Amino acid sequence: MQPPARKVRSCGQSEVNPNLELKLQTKHHQDTELLEEIRSFSKQRAAIEKEYGQVSLHWLF
Repeated sequence: MQPPARKVRSCGQSEVNPNLELKLQTKHHQDTELLEEIRSFSKQRAAIEKEYGQVSLHWLF
């Protein structure tokens, strides 16, 4: 006698709790916004540092 067949889920068919799915989507959205803010801040900081470096060189010579 053989054991009963096991149910195997494929990767695309996993059942996700709707509340958990909403939480994950919200977290993903917040993480994406944070990364965009960090990117924007880094670009502004680099521009300020570049300008400061150019002004500093100007005063040396």
